[in-house]
Amino acid sequence: MYHVLVAEDEVWIRNAIVEMIERFDLGFKVVAQASDGMEAWNLINQCWPNVVITDIVMPQLDGLSLLQKCDEYHISMVPIVISGYENFKYAQQAMRYGATEYLLKPVPAEDLKRALTRSVERLQQFHSNHERLHKIQHFIETMEVMDHQQLVKDAVQLIFYISKMKADTGVKSGLYCIFANKLNDQLDSVIPNYRKLPLENDKDVEAIQSYFVKLLEEWSRHQHRDEQKNRSLLKKVNEYVQKNYHKDITLSQIADYTDLSISRFCVLFKMNSGDSFINYLNMFRIEKAKHLLLDSDLKVYEVADMVGFSSLPYFNRLFKSVANQTPNEYRRSLGL
Repeated sequence: MYHVLVAEDEVWIRNAIVEMIERFDLGFKVVAQASDGMEAWNLINQCWPNVVITDIVMPQLDGLSLLQKCDEYHISMVPIVISGYENFKYAQQAMRYGATEYLLKPVPAEDLKRALTRSVERLQQFHSNHERLHKIQHFIETMEVMDHQQLVKDAVQLIFYISKMKADTGVKSGLYCIFANKLNDQLDSVIPNYRKLPLENDKDVEAIQSYFVKLLEEWSRHQHRDEQKNRSLLKKVNEYVQKNYHKDITLSQIADYTDLSISRFCVLFKMNSGDSFINYLNMFRIEKAKHLLLDSDLKVYEVADMVGFSSLPYFNRLFKSVANQTPNEYRRSLGL
């Protein structure tokens, strides 16, 4: 199953794309949606989707700038661009950043279906790169509970694993930079006035290992787990979700609310809750939906909207994955 992120600021277009992907049944699953480019970038760095479908004109960070950032780090994914402009210059720039599909709005279902089908061959080539991205993510998410010796051992193994991959130096450099940025983000959150240490040599494996060992020494000196703060974080997040689950909640909003960077928030929340914030929020909404479905006067699409899902097919699929039943089947099982 290939994971898809859809970045589009116009809700009705985003919903239409999600619904088409759900309907195609081609082995693609929408795992995240973003209404602006910066939120899409944050989600990419947490979910590592296989495919990113993005509009060009979006708030905060436009689609071309988003693809440029992904291209700079050689992130292993297939970009598909959608636009309301039949502009050769836009298409040319998108192609420079790895996009081979440029679809015009309103996006015809057959065009999107063909674009996804054509992306499969490229995705198969990206498998090993994508696996390494998830290993980096796992390291960052678990480093909080490892002692220094284990941290260094796992980091050195990960660097060696990247160095031995069959890929050009640009891909390897991108992975090292992603790893370095994520680790520097964690250090920035625990060390006051921390000055990020750039990775200056991304070619020599010994120099790369020495660089990461230095970062981990800083981490081990300054990181102190505070159980009371962790419990307070979960309580604060739960209270916020209780009040706002029916609204569009972004990672940026919840991180700002907890006075943490997005990277630090995601690590601490997953470590203390056992799941990502996105999954937690979706589970919370589904539980609320179950209660609302007891009211037979409410239509399923009304329930979906009331708990924060703007796309009915997405809500139906998520509900079934959690409850092993569609919303209507759930109602019938209760005799409603």
